[in-house]
Amino acid sequence: MSHNSNTIPIRQRLPLRFIHASGLFLDRVIEYIPEMTGSWESRFLDISRRATTQLFNKALDEMVDFIIISGDVLNATISPPGLFVFLAEQFEKLNKAGIQVYWTGAEFDSPDDMPISFPLPDNVHHFPTNSIQEYYFKRADNYPNSVLAKIIGISRNQRQRKIRSSEFPIDPARIFTIAIANGDIDPESLSQRRIDYWALGGQNDRTTYQGNPRKKNSDGKPIPLDPITTTDNTKREKKDPTPPPFIVHYPGSTVALNPKMIGQYGATIVEVISGEEPQLNFFQTSPIRWINEQITINENINGIEQLKEELQSRIKIYQNTQKNEDLMINWFINTTHPSQLSTTLRKESVVKDILDELRKEFGQYEKNEPIAWSVDIAVIPPDSMPKQLYEQQTILGDFLREIKHQQDELDQIIDLRKFIPTKLKENNQDEKLNNYDKILLANQIIDPNTNEIKLTQTNEQIELKQEILKKAATIATELLNNENPTQFTINLNNDEKEIL
Repeated sequence: MSHNSNTIPIRQRLPLRFIHASGLFLDRVIEYIPEMTGSWESRFLDISRRATTQLFNKALDEMVDFIIISGDVLNATISPPGLFVFLAEQFEKLNKAGIQVYWTGAEFDSPDDMPISFPLPDNVHHFPTNSIQEYYFKRADNYPNSVLAKIIGISRNQRQRKIRSSEFPIDPARIFTIAIANGDIDPESLSQRRIDYWALGGQNDRTTYQGNPRKKNSDGKPIPLDPITTTDNTKREKKDPTPPPFIVHYPGSTVALNPKMIGQYGATIVEVISGEEPQLNFFQTSPIRWINEQITINENINGIEQLKEELQSRIKIYQNTQKNEDLMINWFINTTHPSQLSTTLRKESVVKDILDELRKEFGQYEKNEPIAWSVDIAVIPPDSMPKQLYEQQTILGDFLREIKHQQDELDQIIDLRKFIPTKLKENNQDEKLNNYDKILLANQIIDPNTNEIKLTQTNEQIELKQEILKKAATIATELLNNENPTQFTINLNNDEKEIL
């Protein structure tokens, strides 16, 4: 067959490879590391820049065709000049390598937000605000006048989370089409849009939706994607009996900035080959990885020394698979019932000693590069106490039965307003009203008809109530079964309260 562009279907061109990223957050720093030492400052203050450097270096190493950035690069209204200089330098490296950049802005990084003194290299295409712009990507060494992809996108300079798919025009020539935007979209509404890849941003976690799965032949092989066929004299498009497949992809943030961002964060290499579904391959860019590690107390872990050995063993396992990222580990100790070990772990001094030992062994840069830092140790209370305790005709039995009653009726609001100190009620009540909500485990609202304060609660507050009830049952069991009760520390929403 001749290689004339008039007779070869568009999708039988050379493979197309690009990187899809979002959430660079260049203006942000890591949110929470307890007891951070001075030697860490330079390492973590530029964590987002290090992730971005990893991203662009990967593009250079892989020699991809282009990079898509789906917003949240930086807050252009507050970022210092040095960040713009850094970004321009990274773009210029790609420019020298012939790699294009397609950048759609989010709430704070649209073209309207950018300072006039921040010129972009010719390879960077920053989509305009609130209007669609189209680009046709051609590779210089490819067939003459051939287009490998159509790229359409839009920036937002306001918090408009919903993406309207109808704004994005389809291509009648069936060129591989990529739509770029930042925000939320309903994947089910895209079935007939004939856009192959939705490159979206605005979500910290990696998410992929594959729409209109391909049919397979009797041999189990997928039916080729391209519906275009040719003859000697004409080119016509077959009527596809089913809607074409498409992918909606959020690559997630390139950097893990807080303990809620568990696991690995990075970007996606997308490879498009004729007749096959695009292949999405994750690669890590975040220099830091948050881990929630759970340990269940059993017959092999019945004391502090055995627990420390288990913690050390698990850190070493992580280190064997550790690449270039620093590990930030939150330890959660599961208990099936109150025990001497769980009681001991409620002593703040005991937990501190364990953390100090782990940090000294695995968390020092002069000894470990990268590090494994133990952030905290928390004891998870059991869901319920042993059955016989509920049946006791004792103060403990009465207390546990009341706890169970409250657990069975979590949606019932407990009115705790009478326990708020009178001084708090009298002084600036309107100003402090929202602060009471944390105490009440409910939200106070004012009835417009009666001007009375009423209570409502959210799902999060119900979950918090369940957590508090379980902790209360555990502590009561430990205290009332122990002749020498000790001091305990409870951590609820990072507010520590000491209970004697």
